[in-house]
Amino acid sequence: MPPLNILPDIDVTDFATLLLNYSTDGILLTDSTGLVIAINKRFSKLFQIPASEVLGANVLELVKQGAWSPNLFQRVVQKKKTLSIMQTTRSGRSILATGTPIFDDADELLYVLFNDRDMSLQSVLENDSTESVELAIHAAAKDEHLVAETQQYTLNGIVVTSNIMKKQLNLALQVAKFPVPVLLTGESGVGKTMFARFIHDQSPRREGPFIAINCGAIPDQLVESELFGHTGGAFTGATAGGKKGRIQAADGGTLFLDEISELPYVLQVKLLQFLETSQIYPVGGTSPIPVDCTVIAATNRNLASMMANKIFRDDLYFRLNGMPIELPPLRKRREEIPPLAHFFLEQYSTRFGIEASLTPEALNELTQLPLKGNVRELSHLIQRLLIVTGGGEITVEQVHEWATTITKSTLKQLPHYDGTLSQQVSQFEKDIIQQTIEKCGSQVEAAKILGVHQSTLSRKL
Repeated sequence: MPPLNILPDIDVTDFATLLLNYSTDGILLTDSTGLVIAINKRFSKLFQIPASEVLGANVLELVKQGAWSPNLFQRVVQKKKTLSIMQTTRSGRSILATGTPIFDDADELLYVLFNDRDMSLQSVLENDSTESVELAIHAAAKDEHLVAETQQYTLNGIVVTSNIMKKQLNLALQVAKFPVPVLLTGESGVGKTMFARFIHDQSPRREGPFIAINCGAIPDQLVESELFGHTGGAFTGATAGGKKGRIQAADGGTLFLDEISELPYVLQVKLLQFLETSQIYPVGGTSPIPVDCTVIAATNRNLASMMANKIFRDDLYFRLNGMPIELPPLRKRREEIPPLAHFFLEQYSTRFGIEASLTPEALNELTQLPLKGNVRELSHLIQRLLIVTGGGEITVEQVHEWATTITKSTLKQLPHYDGTLSQQVSQFEKDIIQQTIEKCGSQVEAAKILGVHQSTLSRKL
């Protein structure tokens, strides 16, 4: 162990006592199993927990009891390196926690030392430094409140480095304090679902349910029942005794409406009524049911254009747009690609039990990719690279090969048209009309959605 840089006339024991008693950081020391063997006064004050409840306890149990979250000890032990994350205490205070593993000469883990600094998340996000901030999302805490089809990707965290994303994250932190509707916009894969979960986790309703529903993943004829519920016998096939809808299930928590642009036009007025009255009427029901929840909506489409074409209601848009938060595409914040790549590499390496690293050239290649699928595409690309290489060092050639494969497979999905410009435009219009008819079930409804007369629609077919 290296010598301490102290004067000879200062006793090591006295130095340790002064450090423990007067450090402005909370200090906690565990053995290799997580058993707490020392803490200082500042730690007890930061976490508002008596020393008697911490000393001799295991940090894993303390986390389970809700003393703080998330757990840092296991990650430090697994990665065998110093790691820093933002933690939240039982009282809601934000703590910047750093865990450092301490080894003996045989490289066996002896202790884990934790330094904890009172650092509100807002002050971190307002910092103009280029250091990345990793925030844990408690998505696993209430699995019953999550809907699989709305999960953008399953890794529970947000990593930001760019000032533009820190600004948006800070905005999300501020709006989380108030029960106002939030509208998240941005391209597919930028992390809108993660932001919605973050807002819920930072809100006074964090202990309530987080109910997510993908408005584009449910058949039109079932959307009303899924959202508002139904009474027994309300329609053929209705659940006996009725069924509680997703909106009612969000009472006391947060309702996340992903792909809100896909909500059928006829149901938009009913959703508007709920937003204005905080009451719902189940399908077949005549008595209102009060529901108190925060509503977060998200879309990757241009709602202004949809309103102009009478596909999306103006009044619903203005009601949902209580606080707009636009998430920029990854190509506008390329400085975040390296920390995101390392984040995903670490997460997948831990999940698959594979050790891997990126060469500087490979990392540089990643920053040059178009990544039209944004963060989701980067996540999936890292996963593929880890699987095909089986671990070890990921090279620039491998990144180029698999990035090219993704681009080719994407291009194959695009329709191909032949003929003159006029002929190709006609084919394109026909595809749009047919897709709309398939979605809404009739030419009459398709004509309404597309803003044309039914005879015009029929003629173009």
